Amino acid sequence: MLYSKKFRLNLVQKLIGSFAIVGVCLITAVVYAVIGLDSMHRMVDDIARNDLAAATATIALRDAVLAQQRAAGRFMIFRQPEFKELYDRQAEVFRQQLDMLRHRSGGNGGMAKLTAAYNSYASLNERLFSGKEQSETDIRLAAEQVEKAIETVNAERRKILKDKLSAAEERKAQTSSWALGLAFSGITLALLVAVALIYSFSKSINKLQKATHRIADGDFDHDPLIPPGDEIGSLAQDFMRMAVRLKELEQISLDASPLTRLPGNIAIERSINRRLRERTPFVMCYLDLDNFKSYNDRYGYIKASEILRETGRLIYDVVASMGDPDAFVGHIGGDDYVVIINARLAKQACQAIISKFDAMVPSYYSEEDQAAGAIEGVDRYGVARTFPLLSMSIAALNCQPGAYVSAAEIATAAAAVKDRVKETSGSNYIIVREAGHRET
Repeated sequence: MLYSKKFRLNLVQKLIGSFAIVGVCLITAVVYAVIGLDSMHRMVDDIARNDLAAATATIALRDAVLAQQRAAGRFMIFRQPEFKELYDRQAEVFRQQLDMLRHRSGGNGGMAKLTAAYNSYASLNERLFSGKEQSETDIRLAAEQVEKAIETVNAERRKILKDKLSAAEERKAQTSSWALGLAFSGITLALLVAVALIYSFSKSINKLQKATHRIADGDFDHDPLIPPGDEIGSLAQDFMRMAVRLKELEQISLDASPLTRLPGNIAIERSINRRLRERTPFVMCYLDLDNFKSYNDRYGYIKASEILRETGRLIYDVVASMGDPDAFVGHIGGDDYVVIINARLAKQACQAIISKFDAMVPSYYSEEDQAAGAIEGVDRYGVARTFPLLSMSIAALNCQPGAYVSAAEIATAAAAVKDRVKETSGSNYIIVREAGHRET
């Protein structure tokens, strides 16, 4: 018992004892292993700093191109100088992101093609803004070429990421091989200690290798289950942070509405739940178009889709002009939208959206239907009816901390309020401030 207590060593003491016995051989093994792990840590840090930033830049490039398309399209219709100013701002954003991406990527073929495609697209738009006749089809095709070039650059960045992960795997194998070779040159006691340590390292590295492949295959929720506290634990934390960010970027890309490019249901629910967790007061506005089915039946899905797209842009522009940096605009689907905004701006936002929407709607009807102020059609039950022009109903909930516990509960409450708004003809909104009180 006394002998056991006297010679019971902790990890540091065992390392010191093994170093004294093994000498230069074991010291070299440990140093080499640490250097290898540090090298892998730098590789992951490089991935997090450069490749993740490049992935974010490609998303920003797509958004900037879409914003330029919208500005050019509006200028082509309205010929107002403010749309050129909006286009120029987005063009500057695009060039800044392009310069940053070029700095991180170098002058590879994808970047050269992207630069050439964008220069061609920008040249067409400059001709348009200078007053020269320009084909909308040519501009659209040029924009498509820019988007294809962005996707090519994105694919190149993914390949670079894959190569870096392979290099990390090779580095791991080399580190393990040399460390084991040097460790086995020591004496028996040092060998046992070294084997125990290397087994721990190897187990963690294998977990990291598995995590690397799982993340590369899209399993961003995989946890390598490596505890923090050392270099490998720090490396594992870097992997997990990188995976979380990649998952967010993928969800944003996949969840966005292909028609309006606005965030979809996943992003909407995440935005609401974040505010509920942080106990931040906010107003959730549920926007719905009235008589949309009758419009779609009469004018067809192409015109109906155009209205949905323009409505999304209108809502986004109005909310952006409110000056709330935490405001959110989403597209549930069909003719349903969501706005999340500061309570003090909710009334102003609802009024501005309805005003601009009512001003926009008549231009999407024929002169005959505009004069009549209604169209003839059949309802969902097959009964012939006269339908007014499109209008908008907004149901807004003032969500104070503790009033709601989930996004689903808020959505259900908003749907009930929306039914009340639709009881009144024309565009209207209701802001429910608390039980039994409302502003109309």
